[in-house]
Amino acid sequence: MESTGRLGLGRPVVRPMRSSMTSERGLTLLEVMVALVVLSLVALGYLQLFQGSHRLVTAAREWSRAVAYAEDASERARLSGPSLLGTPAESLPGGFRREITSRPWQPGLRLVTVTVFLPAGGRFSLDWLTRDRPDGQPGAAPQRLPGGEP
Repeated sequence: MESTGRLGLGRPVVRPMRSSMTSERGLTLLEVMVALVVLSLVALGYLQLFQGSHRLVTAAREWSRAVAYAEDASERARLSGPSLLGTPAESLPGGFRREITSRPWQPGLRLVTVTVFLPAGGRFSLDWLTRDRPDGQPGAAPQRLPGGEP
């Protein structure tokens, strides 16, 4: 169909009438598809961000448990004296494993190390110095160092 009208000087102007519905519908479908692609890419980015965040939170939780297990063994070793120092490695809940070792460091001092092995393959070590047992008496509590540490 054509539309006619007069332009200033009396000449007819012929304008073709297009069905604006069909051309806009095709463009709208293309726009929607592009918007969906962009939205899916953004959503994929957020999913990867959340996955990475979850992985970091899980690793932090494992390290926190390893530190707690090491501090627990440290306090028990300080309270029970040298009797705990000769214990073999022990398995802990969650796939953790703990070892307590003691070796001479300097005359009169021993270096005690608690090592906690994480399920994922890492390890956390906690070291402290303690004095040798007085007079070599079994079961005697370690003496305190000048700073208040046993």
